[in-house]
Amino acid sequence: MTNVLALPAGTELVGDYRIERVLGVGGFGITYLAEELALARLVTIKEYFPSDFAARGEGHSAVPRSQESADDYHWGLNRFIDEAQALALFDHRNIVRVYRYFRANSTAYMVLHFEEGASLKNWLKDLGRAPRQRELDKIVVPLLDALELIHNQNFLHRDIAPDNIIIRTDGSPVLIDFGSARGEVARHTRTVSALVKPGYSPYEQYAETAKQQGPWTDIYALAATLYHAVTGKRPPDAPTRVVKDELVPARDAAIGAYRKGFLAAIDRGLALDIDKRPPTIAAWRGDLLAPDPAQPGWLRRVITRDAGRPAGREAGPSAPASQPTVVPPPPDVPDRQGGLLDFIDGLRKDGPRRSEPTEPKPEKSEAGVESAPPAAAPPPPKARSAEPAKCARRKAVKRARPAPSPGSEHPAPAKFRPPPRPRAVRAGETWRWRPLLFKLLIGVGIAGAAIGMQGRIPSQPLDARGSGVIASATGSEAASISRIEGHRGGTTAVAFTDDGGTIVTTGADGTLRLWNAATGALTRTLELDDGPATSLAVLGRRALTGHTDGSVAMWDLDRGDKLGRYRRNQANIWSVAFAGDPTHFLASSHDWAIALWDARTVSEPLHVFEAHESSVQAVAFTERGPYIASGSADRTVKLWSPVNLAPIRTYRGHRDFVTALAFSPDGKLLASADLDGSIRLWSTSSTRLYRILSGHVGRITGIAFSPGGEVLASAGEDGTVRLWDYRRSRPIRTHAGPVAKSLAFSPDGRRLAVASAEGSVQLWSGVTALRAKE
Repeated sequence: MTNVLALPAGTELVGDYRIERVLGVGGFGITYLAEELALARLVTIKEYFPSDFAARGEGHSAVPRSQESADDYHWGLNRFIDEAQALALFDHRNIVRVYRYFRANSTAYMVLHFEEGASLKNWLKDLGRAPRQRELDKIVVPLLDALELIHNQNFLHRDIAPDNIIIRTDGSPVLIDFGSARGEVARHTRTVSALVKPGYSPYEQYAETAKQQGPWTDIYALAATLYHAVTGKRPPDAPTRVVKDELVPARDAAIGAYRKGFLAAIDRGLALDIDKRPPTIAAWRGDLLAPDPAQPGWLRRVITRDAGRPAGREAGPSAPASQPTVVPPPPDVPDRQGGLLDFIDGLRKDGPRRSEPTEPKPEKSEAGVESAPPAAAPPPPKARSAEPAKCARRKAVKRARPAPSPGSEHPAPAKFRPPPRPRAVRAGETWRWRPLLFKLLIGVGIAGAAIGMQGRIPSQPLDARGSGVIASATGSEAASISRIEGHRGGTTAVAFTDDGGTIVTTGADGTLRLWNAATGALTRTLELDDGPATSLAVLGRRALTGHTDGSVAMWDLDRGDKLGRYRRNQANIWSVAFAGDPTHFLASSHDWAIALWDARTVSEPLHVFEAHESSVQAVAFTERGPYIASGSADRTVKLWSPVNLAPIRTYRGHRDFVTALAFSPDGKLLASADLDGSIRLWSTSSTRLYRILSGHVGRITGIAFSPGGEVLASAGEDGTVRLWDYRRSRPIRTHAGPVAKSLAFSPDGRRLAVASAEGSVQLWSGVTALRAKE
């Protein structure tokens, strides 16, 4: 920064200091960065130089502009020295330290400690988001102590504002640039505009006298500074508020999650009437820093809900106790293979075992750590007779095939006979193995190709009415798939209501739609005031929609009414989830946090979870624990306790952004999917990795456990929907089609709804028989 009236770089003062550069220029002085030569340290030097009645004389001297202003110049010079003497008495870490003052060049200089850091104004700007409550507390507590010390010495700062508070590199604040002397000079010269800082100075500071000023004056200015921090803008000027007070209270204007008492204390500090403001820092501190009262009730209900719930619960993400044990997947991939594919499937190392032990032993994860066995192993599949022959070769193979033994997974292939007793190989007979080795290599190549093709046969195209038939691999079984046209521009999310009678969708056209699950008829369309939804959650007859402007809306699906709009800041909402009942929900956002809301309080959330180092793109809740899970672009998944709102553990291992989460119905497993197409299953009782499922190419947009917990479904931007037997780390079905954006199981597990980017919602149904034969 340059100024024609400032001292040039390299100027030496009293032989002890050398000017490096100008830091700032104000109406009553110039601030420099200088080096103290004897100690080789940087210092800040303030020069008394009131621009209204001072000028540069010969050399570097400062002189009054005119004879008429000489008295004012010298009167202000004495006040400047008085302030330096007073500030030098303060020895507080959060008040700028005055090393010395001296007269030179017909003016005076104050030598201050050089504070490394940024002004609060720039700190807030560089933060790029609303500051957290704990970050503001770290700033507010020391400032209150510093101001209380100043006020106890009958001194006022008179110029508290975001640019007069330095945030050091360690995060601690320091008060700089006191305005007491400046105010005295301004009043003496009747320069009222120099007494105030618009938006931060209270109304009494606009008066030409200081009779009504006191600690409450600095309290107003600090409250205005905190208002700027929590809302992103300064309050209206005090004189404007006197005419018409249009100040939006901090409790309504805050763009972050803060304590109710903290916001109320800011509003009290901004009262225009002096008598309504706290008279002292001591009277204000308690309100500003006291924790909010606990919010009892809902957590206890969440924990104890299962104990008193009847077998058929009305609402919630967990499955009913009487849920069927097997959820059939859609039959859009070939059924059980015959001949060569049976042979290949028998060779697969990760293929199903022929029989399941009654008490399965713990399995080991990739890291070699034993993982807990699933809660209940699936029953062995029923034996199945050979299917009708389709060619002479298959007939010959089947004639040679022995009858299947009870409980075996596959009939034994005819070509696999017990090998003859080995004999010793004599010299010269090594060449006899070469043809066998060659044949083995050919077999491995064919097997690899067949395995790659398994589960990749697309479904038959739908007919003009939006419904079609998917044939099984054998041609003897068939299942129907229906389609709802959905939304213009793409369907972004889909969910079932708890009774299974209604399908809820959101789309790129900015609407929320309700469909009759039995007929596919559209029953209601709701316009989303905040634009297209980024996320959807349904519980009972209520729905949540998240939006890019940071808002979450709650809807009554029966009446079609918006029950509330909730907004903590302007950060994009990535995911929403109900937290056990229709009055509490979670929202994860682009500002690295998860907010827990009580639907009855729209001003601020109950709690904000802050532990990720990037945007939180997925959130999930389960009553079986209970647990809250969050997945982030920082590649970690975190598990939280809704009881004490504390972190439980962190799961690491994803190679890319975590994009989707789902709890198993029993709460024992947490599935997390990421941007590179992999799914990881974690034990919620430890940090153990239970399984890794790979198959998608690119981002996984949604995952869901079936209500019975036997199947995991996943959808990806590669245009496939996969159903997994996750206990065996193998896919059961794969459907290729449009890019899938979301999926959801019906409460009875008999249907799977898939929302696609081309606008439709596909409903897979009638597949119970096919799944039972797996």
